[in-house]
Amino acid sequence: MAPSPQERPFFVIGQGCGADIQVWAAQEAPRDEDEQSGLREEYRLEAEEAFGSVEVVAATNSGKAKVKARIRRTLASPDRKTEPRNRRSGVGSHHRDTHYYW
Repeated sequence: MAPSPQERPFFVIGQGCGADIQVWAAQEAPRDEDEQSGLREEYRLEAEEAFGSVEVVAATNSGKAKVKARIRRTLASPDRKTEPRNRRSGVGSHHRDTHYYW
């Protein structure tokens, strides 16, 4: 999906926590690709020292960039369930777990 004209690139710097991300900072990134790439690499090296990462997100402000990064992280999480809970209807909370106690 292409960013809207009001959106601009933001660096979202943080650390993954399961299906979520703990955001340390979100700041506007340069629009120039070469400048953005160089600065991203610099931030990436610093973030990796603390087991973090850097992501570029298109948003209208830093708050929305943080939210988009969290959504993207949740959708990409291997822990995310991709099939509906109730297979017959495709929706609902009628999921039953079987527990075995030894």
